[in-house]
Amino acid sequence: MIKVLFVDDETDVLEGLENRLHSRAGRWQMRFALGADAAIKELRREAVDVVVSDMRMPGMDGGQLLDWVRERHPETVRILLSGQTGPDGAIKLMPVAHQLLTKPCDIELLQRAIECGAGLQGSRDRPAVAQVLGLLQGLPALPRLYWDLVRELDKPSADSASVAKIIEQDMAMTARVLQMANSAFFASARSVRSVRDAITALGLQAIRVAVLQQHLFRAMSDIATPRGFSLEKLQTRSLHTAWLTSQMLANADERKTAYSAAVLHDVGYLVLAVGLPEASARIRNRARRTGEALYRLETEELGCDHAQIGARMLALWGLPVPLVEAVAYHNEPMRSGDTRFGATAAVHVASVLSYDKSDSQSLPEQFDLDYLRHLGVEETVLGWQAGKPITRI
Repeated sequence: MIKVLFVDDETDVLEGLENRLHSRAGRWQMRFALGADAAIKELRREAVDVVVSDMRMPGMDGGQLLDWVRERHPETVRILLSGQTGPDGAIKLMPVAHQLLTKPCDIELLQRAIECGAGLQGSRDRPAVAQVLGLLQGLPALPRLYWDLVRELDKPSADSASVAKIIEQDMAMTARVLQMANSAFFASARSVRSVRDAITALGLQAIRVAVLQQHLFRAMSDIATPRGFSLEKLQTRSLHTAWLTSQMLANADERKTAYSAAVLHDVGYLVLAVGLPEASARIRNRARRTGEALYRLETEELGCDHAQIGARMLALWGLPVPLVEAVAYHNEPMRSGDTRFGATAAVHVASVLSYDKSDSQSLPEQFDLDYLRHLGVEETVLGWQAGKPITRI
């Protein structure tokens, strides 16, 4: 049963939520708190899976409350409702809230956000991972790309194409821009799956605010990561993977999804390197020593692998389901249930083809031949591996 705490400073609003969510009474354990102080008392008495808070409240507002929750209950999913916060304020709140929803909120959207978030966080069986994802306010970007972006945004000639060219080279900035564009708060009418489409939808001013004023993106500096970990190498390989996917898919929408998913497919490595550096180093060293598949060793020790960890973060941030699934299943595509060669298959194939034997950080991956045979593309893909030109399917 999902434990949910709703917080608002108006009794009528809380009663309205209780009435509208009556159908969930058998699946959710719902509690209601009148204001932040009452919410803190409830949370000190018993932790919950999800906190849904209004933004504007006297005393401690919703953003401050969720920051309190983040520090003391990092495994809890945090959802913020606001009807009066402008875009600049919304960007400022993104590090403390997993999702921002407009108020009044579509009740079905709220239900999906609660159930998806609670299901993905997995706080009971993967406490270490849940805490890392809960405490994570942002991912570090490569300093070179961060400052390239700052300089580009200062140019009068900057446009969505020039800004996207920089952002899509960096997994941290890519994830955040897609989070913004897919947030219900920014009134996105459809799921946005490419960086360029995201910047077009948001406008350059929102990106400037995120980068220059609110520091939603930050350069990597003084962050403890495992010895030998290189964000530069990780991102270079991810970009190569993304380029390969763009050569494989004939459908333009699938290409957008696959490209962004490929840029982000190993973002779970970065999450682990930043959040659990000792465990990350230990698992990778064991994989090099034994030759066992890295994702299997991660699952053995952490309860899930880097693909699932990255996908959980992206799903908590509200990114489109097809993109999240392509990240989640790139090691084990058969689990996706896909019956055609689409984004998930392309990212799986490209991640194997992009393996660089000269890179000591990169670990070899293997094709799921049963899956490729199931899709009818086994011979084609093995031909690509043997050196034949990649053609679009």
